[in-house]
Amino acid sequence: MMDQLKGLLKSYEAWVAKNPDVVGDFETTAKWVSYFVAGRISNSNVLSELVYTLSNMLVFYNDRIIEKARGANENAVLRLQSGLCYRLKVTLTTLEYCEVFIEISARRLFGQTGKWLVIALIQVCKAAGRLFLLKHSTSDIITSPPIAAVNRRALSKQRKADAAAADSVPQSEHSITFKLKRSGRLIRKVEGAPPIQYRDFKLHVDNADAAKTQIPRELLQAEYLYIAKPLVHLVAMGLFGQRSWKQYIIALSMDLYSVHLYRQHRHLMSKQQKLELSRRCINLLYFLVRSPFYDKYSKTRIERILGFVAQNVPIAKVVAGPLKEYVPQWQNTYFYLWST
Repeated sequence: MMDQLKGLLKSYEAWVAKNPDVVGDFETTAKWVSYFVAGRISNSNVLSELVYTLSNMLVFYNDRIIEKARGANENAVLRLQSGLCYRLKVTLTTLEYCEVFIEISARRLFGQTGKWLVIALIQVCKAAGRLFLLKHSTSDIITSPPIAAVNRRALSKQRKADAAAADSVPQSEHSITFKLKRSGRLIRKVEGAPPIQYRDFKLHVDNADAAKTQIPRELLQAEYLYIAKPLVHLVAMGLFGQRSWKQYIIALSMDLYSVHLYRQHRHLMSKQQKLELSRRCINLLYFLVRSPFYDKYSKTRIERILGFVAQNVPIAKVVAGPLKEYVPQWQNTYFYLWST
């Protein structure tokens, strides 16, 4: 029985590695099923979140298969640098994908008190893990999730381009490297070098051997603030209430000040930091649908817009109607999350 399961698993991994586009279509369908289930049957929030969580975990697992098949990636480099850091990133990514389902399940099983205890435990674990990664891994900023999903579309284009390039090269020129017998190191042949006008004649530095760069103190302070924000916000919600303006303003102020510190020292930032900062700036829009701003300002406007679309746009009403019914449930479930 176990041999059959192992055989099926290997067959599945081989199929995923050869057909990433088809796998991507299946994963997208699974996510849309979770949206369709929401609000249509009893306990639908638990079921839809379970489907959505499983679809995310399936994407995460398939990404690891695809990267393993490619042979090398930044995550493979990370594994060489520190197995502990890589395993911690995998754990934090898994926790981030599963946290909403865990919190909903805790509320069902243990009530509101149990739910908030679980939330506090999750946020403490995430903050501790992020601090450890910031100190010991090569990352100079903590992304959300720590291991990003593989861009399947870009991967597909790259594979097609590589295949086309391989077909255009004569068979005798395919091998531009050779392996040293003793060390096993790959050495590029002279004919495999780029044109002379594109050479920089600098020694190649293997990323796997690169040491962790020192993060500037100003940027480190901004990142510490961002990591601490969920815990501070959680304490503020406990002190002032979930619908209080105080906890809302505290969380927004910490986010804005963290972004301000980064922008103030933008010349010190790496490319990865700039990309992640752009994502964080966009995610500030989520404060428009967080309580109490949502309760007082956004709710009526969103319902009015969706109601107008559902009544006056023939095709769009298929989506706008269910969306109008689901938005309050979605807001009640997700408004207190900080990883977005």
